[in-house]
Amino acid sequence: MDEPQMLAIAARHGIDLESVQPQPSHLRVQELERCVSNQQVPFPIAAAKAAAYVAAASSGTAFQVGTLSDESVDLEDYRNSQVYDVYTREEHLSWACLIAEQQKTKHQFACQEYLDGESIFDIGGTVIPDFYLLNARIYQQTGWQLATVNMIIPAELFFTCHSRRFFPVTTFMRAIEQDYLQEPDIGHDVAGHVATFTIPVVANVMRSHGVARNLIYEERDRRLGLVSADSDRQAIRRKADELLLYAERIYWFTVEFGLVMQQGQVRAFGAGILSSPGETVFSVNSPKPTRLLIDPSLDTDLLRLATTDYLISEYQKTYFVTERFDLLASITPDRIVATARLASKLPHFSWRDIAAGDRVLNVGESAVSTNEKYLRLKCDELCDACLTRSAIRNLRLVVHGLDPEVDLQRVWRGPIAAIPEGVVEWFAQEDQQHKFTQETRPLSY
Repeated sequence: MDEPQMLAIAARHGIDLESVQPQPSHLRVQELERCVSNQQVPFPIAAAKAAAYVAAASSGTAFQVGTLSDESVDLEDYRNSQVYDVYTREEHLSWACLIAEQQKTKHQFACQEYLDGESIFDIGGTVIPDFYLLNARIYQQTGWQLATVNMIIPAELFFTCHSRRFFPVTTFMRAIEQDYLQEPDIGHDVAGHVATFTIPVVANVMRSHGVARNLIYEERDRRLGLVSADSDRQAIRRKADELLLYAERIYWFTVEFGLVMQQGQVRAFGAGILSSPGETVFSVNSPKPTRLLIDPSLDTDLLRLATTDYLISEYQKTYFVTERFDLLASITPDRIVATARLASKLPHFSWRDIAAGDRVLNVGESAVSTNEKYLRLKCDELCDACLTRSAIRNLRLVVHGLDPEVDLQRVWRGPIAAIPEGVVEWFAQEDQQHKFTQETRPLSY
């Protein structure tokens, strides 16, 4: 991209193009030395670790995984590094433009706790952050660190990182003036997530998911030790992956795409929302999505999150609005695992469904009754993969027999609309002929 093009883009976003110039490496190292020597922080860095850390940065070693605690994490084939000096001016300009637009929407629609947290870090500015310095600042304030990855990683590894207070971050920057993208980049991972580490209840939800992952897979490994048949071992592994999928949904609708009530107004705290200027406005102001009020300390509401499917390819169709931040403290590892286990026995919702017992703040333009997806499936008129997945899953569950010990009306605080007459019989015949191949698949981060 030539200079006149970059000048025009910078001007559109109120940026001085001359400011889009990172410091040379020796000045970044000097700033890092000042940072790690600061002991007046919640998590001071031990002198020996600080010295080794600065030495690595000084030598030109690319940042990979934070080394300021006694914990570490093996990223396996997903490991990556930030080679800071290879970023182009165009990539730095892309960061500057995204930050400029994010700040406009964040200060209007983000919750106060998020804004307070963001002020602690040098997340703004006109150049991509150097992960050596950013990692040190994050650790000093929160005890968390960064771990660089090369792509979206499996949920199991993502939450393994969380259990050790590491947050996986990518190193690429989206194209200039691109608002939304499915794969997380630095604009999402850094400019979206880092401030959430400073909100204690949100950081605890993140860590709780890491511990919940450990509980799920420790139980998996215990059960694997009791069987030898390949079919049994595969079934045990599938079950663990399924439980983690339902745990992920709780994370998705809180940490990634959560809204919260503050002083009678809906405000955003989810990193997936706040990293996208367009979705920030959409999630809070638009009449198009449905917004449901929840109290995550209630088992029924936490289960509503775990049983709601979604897509990552576009703005969300439903957002869940937590009544108060302090209620998120109830999302403990044990509750996550217990909720996931119950979710595995129940019919699920699509991201468009409104169900009995939902506390509806507004009905979105794409909202449907819980039974509409079955008619759409039968008539081959499904409008997205989320409805397809949830319809097929639920119908298979009914065909094979619901758990007789589960009282659906009690679980959901009211009756769910019945599956339309004749659909179950039609589906059973079609499914026997392998007409439906789309399954509920684990998601990745």
